[in-house]
Amino acid sequence: MYHFCLTIAGSDPSSGAGIQADIRTFDRIGVYPFSVITALTYQTASEFFGFKSLSDELDSQLKALFDIYPIKYVKIGMIPDRKSIEILTRYINEYNLCVVLDPVSISSTGKRLSKVGIEKEMEKKLFPIVTVLTPNVREAAFYTNTDLKQLNLSSSKNFEKLAQSLLEKLHPPDKPYTWEKAVIIKSAKSEKEKIYDILCLTEGRDKPLIFKSFEKPRTLFKGNIHGTGCVFSSAITAYLAKGCTLFQAIESAEHFFDEKFQKFIELPGEGKVLDLSMSEEHLRVIEQIKEIYSFLSDKQYLSKFIPEVRMNISGALHNATKKEQVAAIEGRITIIDGYPFALGDIKFGVSDHTARLILAAKKFDPSINFVMNLKYNPQWISKLKKKSSLQLVEIKREEQPNKIKNKEFSTMQWLINDVIKKNGKIPDIIWDKGSIGKEPIIRLFGKNSKDIINKLQIISLAININEKI
Repeated sequence: MYHFCLTIAGSDPSSGAGIQADIRTFDRIGVYPFSVITALTYQTASEFFGFKSLSDELDSQLKALFDIYPIKYVKIGMIPDRKSIEILTRYINEYNLCVVLDPVSISSTGKRLSKVGIEKEMEKKLFPIVTVLTPNVREAAFYTNTDLKQLNLSSSKNFEKLAQSLLEKLHPPDKPYTWEKAVIIKSAKSEKEKIYDILCLTEGRDKPLIFKSFEKPRTLFKGNIHGTGCVFSSAITAYLAKGCTLFQAIESAEHFFDEKFQKFIELPGEGKVLDLSMSEEHLRVIEQIKEIYSFLSDKQYLSKFIPEVRMNISGALHNATKKEQVAAIEGRITIIDGYPFALGDIKFGVSDHTARLILAAKKFDPSINFVMNLKYNPQWISKLKKKSSLQLVEIKREEQPNKIKNKEFSTMQWLINDVIKKNGKIPDIIWDKGSIGKEPIIRLFGKNSKDIINKLQIISLAININEKI
């Protein structure tokens, strides 16, 4: 099933910010992007010339989407005027939307993106009904009436106070800290060669506030970086749509942003935008998953390998440490007309079970980059032991400690740790007979697509599965 996100923002012809940057971010993280345009802007990555509000068309755009699509997670960026605020307020309340608001009113080049005075209207009408606020330091200072010149930049506590003051504005005065909400102040500078994103989060009534700082090196370069706030806020929205908790979504967005901040597209006129395209290594992983799937998809007899929970093929970057660095087939592989058939595209971050399995395995053997799950058959196990050179290791789920049985990440760690204790290394196959609520599974590990395909061929010959159905 696809995850949906909606961006409501201005259109940027340079594609470095606004609607275009949001769509690129949604797509890269693996959610489907809906979009509604609040304004047409006339700008490049380094200069802003003006804008035209589309508030007269805003309601019609939103109605067309909400009449049909089950949209819940929304990122809001450029709001040009009060009419737009009135319309957005109505839709947020009517559809109980989870909103990430980037309260931008000044462009990165210093020009206004909205009518004068819109900030107070935004604070009054929108702040109490959004879930996440992502101001930069200047915006945070404005909304808290703080003089940055008088602020001790060496103390993160001062920025935490700013964040807490803003968080209070996200709750109606009569219902303080009733709902889970967060404020994250971007790029708080210190006197050292560091900058920080400062998070203040409440998980609801009677729970303590959570503070966290995300440290980053200060990068010095000439020119303007265009659209960073758009990418960050839309990344939070995308991770929320994928089922992350509020804290997890912000933390994942930080990792995503930090990774993309290492690479810019240099545009003429000293303009820079974040390069959201995939690296060569990312593309190689996707191509290898395609190779494995291609081997499977045109062979009807290989549909016998697909378990009830369906099959997936996961491939990791060589130095992967988190599931966002593991690619898989969204929706997994099922059987259509007797043949293996992928229900979705190959994307990074869409797998949980097999991704965590690879990450756990890589801690012991970094050369393990691919894994896929196959249907369990006791006769197959017997034949593979007798007729193949593959190494097989059984795990017994009943030996798993009760305290981690219901925690999938812990389960994967335990599974791999148990195998290492028994075998000393990651084998070609780890299998189990299942347990209550858990289907028996064969897990096939490999270094690359050729390794996986070769092992699939060995398995097929050993168990004589390649007879025509």
